[in-house]
Amino acid sequence: MTTQQGMDAYVQTDENWQSDQLRKYRRMKRKILEFIAKHKSAQLSVDKANRRIRVLQQEKKRLMRANKNGDAMETSQEDDEEDAEEEEADEDDEEDQLDEDEEMAEIPMPKIITKRTGNSRRKPVEVPRDEQGKVILPIQIASLKVIELGTVIHDRTTFHSERYIWPVGYCTERTYMSMVDPNNQTTYTCRVEDGGDGPLFTIRAADTPDEDDISARTPTGAWAVVIKRANEVRQRESANAISGPEYFGFSNPLVIEMVEALPDAEKCVNYNFHSKRSQK
Repeated sequence: MTTQQGMDAYVQTDENWQSDQLRKYRRMKRKILEFIAKHKSAQLSVDKANRRIRVLQQEKKRLMRANKNGDAMETSQEDDEEDAEEEEADEDDEEDQLDEDEEMAEIPMPKIITKRTGNSRRKPVEVPRDEQGKVILPIQIASLKVIELGTVIHDRTTFHSERYIWPVGYCTERTYMSMVDPNNQTTYTCRVEDGGDGPLFTIRAADTPDEDDISARTPTGAWAVVIKRANEVRQRESANAISGPEYFGFSNPLVIEMVEALPDAEKCVNYNFHSKRSQK
């Protein structure tokens, strides 16, 4: 992708081109340009109104002098001279306005600079480890709290796919809309259990401790029940598409790295490793 010179040059990179910050920047830029155009149009309207006011004021003075002196011819001559001076002043005002417009066109638009602190990227979360290199749990990753990583079941291929490994005992927590209280959120505990012929994905809500766990054969199936009930209690329709692996935390890069580092993860024959660290 080619870049253009000017105020957008520093954000026109492959890394930032589709970012939310660039879209916000574009919207702000358009608003600034619209504001300048509206201001310019309003200023021209004000100048036109002021010129009209001056003409009316001159007409008023001429009529008052005519009534007072009774010399309409003399007054007309004097007023004609004043009107000529007024027209010259109006022309000067218009020329000044044109000069100001040209100067404004030459002034570059102010750059909208995002405040940076050293590195422009968000500081990555460091995984705490003990002296033996084992991950210290629990660990908070944004809105996801990893409680346990679990145990990799490598000899049953249903416990992993090309994209994910589902360790038995894996446990995370996250906050989401309550299924019983439309005005509050609650904490959901997500687990992977041994379902015999494959993993069983379960979810328990903190504000419904007496209810049975929600369970399904896929993470999306389990979270679909939660989202449907949470929307029903708020009397609104459920979303058409959800990502169960994302809600469980399986698609998080740090979780992927930690799971791939578990014992026997390298024995998952159908899994494609993402982390370079695990490939060494």
